[in-house]
Amino acid sequence: MAITGGYNHIHMISPDPKAAADWFVKFLGAEIFGDEELRGARNVRMKIGDANLYVRGKRTSDKIADTGGGRPYGIDHFCFSVSDIEDLLRYVEQNGGTISQPLFSLPSGNRAAYVMGPDGVHIELIEPKAS
Repeated sequence: MAITGGYNHIHMISPDPKAAADWFVKFLGAEIFGDEELRGARNVRMKIGDANLYVRGKRTSDKIADTGGGRPYGIDHFCFSVSDIEDLLRYVEQNGGTISQPLFSLPSGNRAAYVMGPDGVHIELIEPKAS
């Protein structure tokens, strides 16, 4: 048995899946391609670049942990590659978004920053070093 290809999708849980999806549309240019009830919760499916991101509501069987504003164990953040990070960060700021870690350079020559997504999700944006 082997994994073939990359990951299929990331799935987030949100108290308001449509509002969360609207954030990704507004700030990162996501395209919503599905919005339906699935196994007891609203499920909004989006494409962001080549990535699939799904946001669903809480199911009655879900036990959501309150982190008290802290960071949870498990996945810390996810990252999208961007072509013009400075332009995107300006857009985020000008439209009411939050940059949680300003632009910085990595040893690889890539440039990155973090924005605060819906429901406190940390999202890294990375601009690969020009070849």
